[in-house]
Amino acid sequence: MKKVIVITYYWNFTTGVGKLRWTELVKSLKSKNIHPIVYTAGDNNEEKVFDDYTMVTRKFFDINNLFSKVFKTNYTSGVVDSSENILVKIFSWFRVNLLYPDPRIFWAKYSIKFLIKYMKENNIQTVITTAPPHSMHTIGYRLKKILKINWIADFRDPYVNWDILLNMKPTFISSKIHTYYQNLFLNNADKIVVTNTSLYDEFSKIVSTNKLRVITNGSNIQPVKSKNKKFVLSYFGLINKFRDPINFLNALEEMVSEDKVFKSKLELNFYGNIQKSTIDYLKNNKTLCGLFNYYPNIDHSKINKIIPKSSLLLLLLNNEKNQNTTPYKLFDYLVSERPILTLGDFENKHVDTLLRTYNRYNRISYTDIESIKSTIKKCFSQFLEGKLDNISFDYSKLRYDNISKEYKEVIFS
Repeated sequence: MKKVIVITYYWNFTTGVGKLRWTELVKSLKSKNIHPIVYTAGDNNEEKVFDDYTMVTRKFFDINNLFSKVFKTNYTSGVVDSSENILVKIFSWFRVNLLYPDPRIFWAKYSIKFLIKYMKENNIQTVITTAPPHSMHTIGYRLKKILKINWIADFRDPYVNWDILLNMKPTFISSKIHTYYQNLFLNNADKIVVTNTSLYDEFSKIVSTNKLRVITNGSNIQPVKSKNKKFVLSYFGLINKFRDPINFLNALEEMVSEDKVFKSKLELNFYGNIQKSTIDYLKNNKTLCGLFNYYPNIDHSKINKIIPKSSLLLLLLNNEKNQNTTPYKLFDYLVSERPILTLGDFENKHVDTLLRTYNRYNRISYTDIESIKSTIKKCFSQFLEGKLDNISFDYSKLRYDNISKEYKEVIFS
């Protein structure tokens, strides 16, 4: 059985999406004659053996976590809120202009010496680094240079053109340094895996397409027949200034005011990291304040059971021209077989293709309140008539068992 080290910062410390791709992939790789060894940050220096994989953790100080605790902000969650205080903005500037590729570089440098020894002792010849944080690729680069191993760089999100990075306002010089690191990783990795076609197109301008492979995220959620007495409208994930739902909420407010039946049946649920301004708006809105629920920290295993029970799922695309990311939740939404309301003003090549393929395409502008209302009303009418059925397709391509087969090809190539 081939041993492969998967280097990921997000594993033990987060309920966010950063770890979901690889927690699912490692479960499937063992059946493909691959034994994953997950190297990650932890509370202790230890090695644990599980049925599907081995986990090696190394403890280290995290400047992001310290900042979040001291200033009581969810900075590490990726929330970019226009209402954040000046200290958050100062730290963001510091993070993007003085720490390259990102604050986890200290843990990355600390890890390299340990991994050289560990890989030699265990005769491991293949390393996968998954990012963000992009400092994980620094580990892969150093191991490649020192041990001459096979290095696969897995980009779950962009680097230089990542909206989170750009929002931190890198200077001209910092942008050049980040570009240097991105190109260093791309040019030295043996294989580069990206999660969507937009990122493939971006990187194909820098390196040969022979090195590039699109392997999307997926989902193992199982659909159920919804038996809700309420019309459950749910959102899962991050809400920040790039995905501001204010007009969607205004549309709901109008519908609740106009339709007593809709008001009596509506249940509005938010799961994940939601910017403070959105929560404050809901709490202070006399029409909606008694109709919404907010669950800030919930494990994905529980979300797997909640998503299929929703009547309508809300998908918010980043409201920026640079559409090079694909929300992880989209795959959960699709395989749950539930209807999706998508808001976004700009074409997202990969997202739009997936929505069309699985008969969910209805992307509406954030500002088009009437179309938002019309779509919700249509679903609500079907709900009242008992006709809001599951949208059945062959979703096998989106299941991790098939996605792990694609990764096996990359590992053994």
